[in-house]
Amino acid sequence: MALVLNRDEEPLTRPCQILFVGGRVIDPETGLDAVRNVGVLGGSIAYIGQGFPHSNSIVDVTGLVIAPGFIDMHSHAQSPTGLLLQALDGVTTALDLEAGALPISVVYERAEAEGRPINFGFSSSWALARMQVLDAVPLPDARTADPLPEPIHVFEENQTRARWNTPASEWEVSAILDRVEQGVHEGGIGIGVLLGYSPESGREEFFRTAQLAERLGVPAFTHSRQMSNIEPGSSLDGALEIIGAAAGTGAALHICHINSTSLQRIDDVGLAVENAQARGNRVTTEAYPYAAGSTGVGAAFFEPDKLDRLGITTRSIQYLPTGERIASVDRLVELRQTDPGGMCIIDFLDTDDPTQLAMLIRGLTMPGGVIASDSMPLTHGPHRVYNEWPPPEGALTHPRSAGCFARTLGWLVRELGVLTLMDALARVTSVPASILEDSVPAMRKKGRVQVGADADLAIFDPETISDRATFETLRASTGFRHVVVGGTFVVRDGAAIATSRPGRAIRSERR
Repeated sequence: MALVLNRDEEPLTRPCQILFVGGRVIDPETGLDAVRNVGVLGGSIAYIGQGFPHSNSIVDVTGLVIAPGFIDMHSHAQSPTGLLLQALDGVTTALDLEAGALPISVVYERAEAEGRPINFGFSSSWALARMQVLDAVPLPDARTADPLPEPIHVFEENQTRARWNTPASEWEVSAILDRVEQGVHEGGIGIGVLLGYSPESGREEFFRTAQLAERLGVPAFTHSRQMSNIEPGSSLDGALEIIGAAAGTGAALHICHINSTSLQRIDDVGLAVENAQARGNRVTTEAYPYAAGSTGVGAAFFEPDKLDRLGITTRSIQYLPTGERIASVDRLVELRQTDPGGMCIIDFLDTDDPTQLAMLIRGLTMPGGVIASDSMPLTHGPHRVYNEWPPPEGALTHPRSAGCFARTLGWLVRELGVLTLMDALARVTSVPASILEDSVPAMRKKGRVQVGADADLAIFDPETISDRATFETLRASTGFRHVVVGGTFVVRDGAAIATSRPGRAIRSERR
C-alpha cells in the first residue's frame, strides 16, 4: 500500500517539528532515490519535497541517506539496553517473533510501563505454552518482581525440562494451542514456533499449529525442526516440513535464520523455498550476515551425539559467561546440566572458504528474503545486562546484536556488491513490513519514507557505515548519524540518548 508524496507546492498548515534538509531519500516501496527534504510533524512524515516549509528545527543531512527505520523481525534482545544498542544499528522496530512471549498481556504491560527506546513486540510463544502445559513451568504474572524476566531467558532456563521435548497427547496439544491462541487474542504478532528446540514434538502438532495460524489470519515464525548436514533428518527435511505445512494449510509460514538452520544444505533448501513460492505457497525467509550462531548451551541440537550432524566439535562452541571454548564432551555435558540457558557462540561456516562463503551469501540473497539479526541478550560474566547504558566494560553478546544491519550495508553492499543499496534497504524495511501488515495494522505505516508514514527514520553515511562488534568486544555500529522513532531522536549526531523512550508496542489484530 503506497502512500502519496507531497507536491512541493502544497503548503503545510502547521510548522514541521523537524525538517531534515539535503538528504538522499531512499524509499524501497516506491523506488524513490533522490535528494529531498523531509519534514516531521506529530510523529508522522508530513512533507517530502525540495521546498523549505517552516520548521521548528532544521537538521542538515547533506551527503547522508534518509531511509525508513529498520524493522528487525527476530530480536531476542528486548531489554532497554539491548534495544538501544540496536537503535545504534539503525533499528526502529525490533520484534521477537521466533521465540515470542507468554503471557502476552503481562509482557506488553510491563515493557510499556518501563519504556523502550524503539518499537517492540512479540509473537505468542508455542514453546512457552508447551513448557507450561507439559512441565508446569511458571510464567510471569503481574506480581512478578522488577525487572520482568525476559521471555527468552524463561525459555532458555527451562529447555532441559523432562517433558517439553517429548510428544504430547491429543488433550495436551489442545491445551497448548489454547494458550497460544489466547496470546494472539491479546495482541501477539502471530505464533512463534521454536520447533528445533523440541524436535521430538509431533509433526501433527506442528501441522495443527499451522492450521491455527491460518484460522487466526496470522503468520507463524518457525525455527525448523532439523539442523543437520547428514541424511536422514537433514536441514532439507526441516525446511520441507515447513513448506509442506504451508501448502497443506494455506498458512503464512516464515523460516527463521535460514542461513544457520540450513548449514551446508542451503542450495537445496533455497531451491525448495523458491519453487514453493513460485507455486503460490506463503513461505518467507530471513538470514543474518554472520557465519556463527548463538543460543543457550542446553539446546537440543547440542546433545553430544548430534554435533557431527552439525559439522562441528565441542571447540566450535564458545561459552560466553566464561569466554571458554568448550574443550571436551564432559565439559559440554556439565554446562548443559548446570546452566542450560548459558549463552554461547557456535561456528557453523568458515567464510575464509569461498565455497562456504557462497553458502552464507545464498541465504542472504534469496528472492524476497529479509535480513534479521537474531539479536541476543547481553551477558557480563554470570550476570545479564538489562537497563544499563553504556553497557559495562566486558559485556558480551553475539556481534549480530550490535552490528547486523551495518554489516549488511557495509559488507554485503559496499564491499562485496552482492546487494544493491536499494535491495538491502528493502530487506530491512518494506519487505518485513509487507510480511506483517495484513495482521499487524501498525506495520502499514512503517518501513516507508512517505507522507503519512510513521516518522521512524534511519539516517546514515553509506560510505562509512560499519559494524564494529566482534566476538571478543562489544561495540556499537558506526555511521548512523540520526535515528528517529515516532518523530523523537533516539540517536542524534551518532550518540545514543539513553533517556529517550519513544518506542511503542506493536500488536496484531486477528481477522
